Amino acid sequence: MTQERIHNGSEFLKDFLDQQSIPIKTMLLASDIKVIEGFVKVNNHLIAIVFKDEITPSNLAAITTSFAQQNKTTHYMVVANYITPKAKIILKEKNINYLDSAKNILLTLPDLILHLEGNKQASLNPIYRKRAFSKTGGMVVFQFLMNPQLVNAPQRQIAEYAGVSLGTIPKVLEGLRKDKFLIKLNDKEWKLIDLERLLNKWIEVLIDKILPANYIQQYKVAISTASELLKTNQISGETQWGDEAAAALLTNYLIPAKYSLFTSQKQDLLTKYKLIPYKDGDIAVYKKFWKNSDYQQDIVHPILVYAQLMASGDSRNMETAKIIFDEHIRPII
Repeated sequence: MTQERIHNGSEFLKDFLDQQSIPIKTMLLASDIKVIEGFVKVNNHLIAIVFKDEITPSNLAAITTSFAQQNKTTHYMVVANYITPKAKIILKEKNINYLDSAKNILLTLPDLILHLEGNKQASLNPIYRKRAFSKTGGMVVFQFLMNPQLVNAPQRQIAEYAGVSLGTIPKVLEGLRKDKFLIKLNDKEWKLIDLERLLNKWIEVLIDKILPANYIQQYKVAISTASELLKTNQISGETQWGDEAAAALLTNYLIPAKYSLFTSQKQDLLTKYKLIPYKDGDIAVYKKFWKNSDYQQDIVHPILVYAQLMASGDSRNMETAKIIFDEHIRPII
């Protein structure tokens, strides 16, 4: 089977089904639901389509949660240019249909089952992977998301803020330009655009690359609990709350079940906050992957909090993430 790049998941599915040698009736229908690209009616069964460039375990959680909130009589399918092998396993376990650009498909309906596998998927554009959306590129993009005007700062300053080499900056800027996130206004000024889409792409880099590279270990509070540590307001300075704990402080809407800290002073964990390493501890600790943030409080920047909540796939977390987005992120992007 020939492989082509997908631009519209609904149309791609319809075209694929229309080419099959078995009688299948298909019809395209529009969607007014933000997370659903469109619908394809197949033999009187309605299939809601979510389209992504790439499906990975890290962005699957948010997708499957959005499905769970829709009409139970509707069938669901993810369509993507590339679906990782692990993501396909998860999709099968959750009984979610999928189709990739190589035309590997899992489609299960009451009167139709299609399962084709083994067509080799082409990997995504290497520029996409090596520049703006590599681990170090993601560290730079984080600075741009916190302060979109930073794209016009001296490159040495950008590198210092992100904690990366000076040579990284022109590669990231070029990657953003090629991916149509960065446009030239005049001879001296650039502008970041489509920042919400950029944020969603950055979340995948954060979960897949940045956080694993900066994970230290699990800790527990030696003489108390993580909940008490959060309530007593002891965390400050070079150590900050992230994830659900930070969301609780930001919104008063969430009771945290997971705790994470970001620090540039590991020694403070033991001496100042009385934390001890513990394999099953309830606090995940990460090294700070940024050198500059305008959010110098007891919590990390809301963009990072939002990203961690969205990646969890938990419906309560995603509700809280929306509050954080509307109140703290939308005004800057």
